Amino acid sequence: MKEIIASNIAATVATIGLCIYFFCTAAVFLSKPEKFGRQYSVQPVDNAGKTEIRVYYGGISFALGLFLAVLAFVFGKPFYSLVGGLIFANTVFFTRLAFTFVDKGWKCPYTKLAIPAEGAFIVVLWICFIIAVVVENTPVVPVL
Repeated sequence: MKEIIASNIAATVATIGLCIYFFCTAAVFLSKPEKFGRQYSVQPVDNAGKTEIRVYYGGISFALGLFLAVLAFVFGKPFYSLVGGLIFANTVFFTRLAFTFVDKGWKCPYTKLAIPAEGAFIVVLWICFIIAVVVENTPVVPVL
């Protein structure tokens, strides 16, 4: 484990942050889907809807956190875990940004929180990526 962490500190720190984010998101949606769904402007119309919130917000968040943790700490590839997190975070941010205008949701309280928070999150991830590549000399193209 020490070798993995030492091999790429920036990617390891980013992966730990991503895993904490995904595991915490999973915990809140699995435990209280209606309460936290409302905070995200998502409300179930029946019990199956509550299950869907648990599955898609809770279950998928847990799976993403677990996948990134396994990739980084079991397979020893924290840089690839960081890249996966970057792809996910950028996709969410830019999709939200585009559809906030399409759906005219910029006045919604959650949007006012999500866009700056997700924007800051991807900036930090990109900084970790740049440090990993430039300072820690991580090859961007995998060596086969």
